[in-house]
Amino acid sequence: MTDQPVPPESLPLNDLESKLAKSGQPDANPVDVILAFLNNEVYILSTDNLDKPDAAVEPLVLANSEGQPVLAVFSHPSRVESHFLEAAPNVLGTHGSAILDSIGDELGLVINPGSEHGFEMGPEGIANVRRDFTRADEADEADEAADPAADPTAEAHTDGPRD
Repeated sequence: MTDQPVPPESLPLNDLESKLAKSGQPDANPVDVILAFLNNEVYILSTDNLDKPDAAVEPLVLANSEGQPVLAVFSHPSRVESHFLEAAPNVLGTHGSAILDSIGDELGLVINPGSEHGFEMGPEGIANVRRDFTRADEADEADEAADPAADPTAEAHTDGPRD
């Protein structure tokens, strides 16, 4: 008996999908998935094309199994199924952290809806991630503010005059 080839849709295409694929394993750390989402490019769909200066993103929002609104987010453009493109034909790339910065308090999100490389996070989960995770550039700024010695422009204090 020969091994059957793995269908391409089941192979992870990037770091986020690799973390999602490992998330079901007993030794998986959910923090890895969250960090991969925050630090990698993801894709949303918009009904409007952004080629005009006054254009605005009108993202595709779906309803989850409980009827709650969730923003549709995709880990790779190839994960967008054609029926989603019929509703919102414009694929826009952004970082996961930018999505969490801009998503409303009443909206959840679903990554790769209907795919094995996906997950859903409700508004409470999003609020927890906002509270518990800081973007790398914000963490650096907070560290510098807390430690003036880390600031190269800060004046050194000495006990006497310098020559």
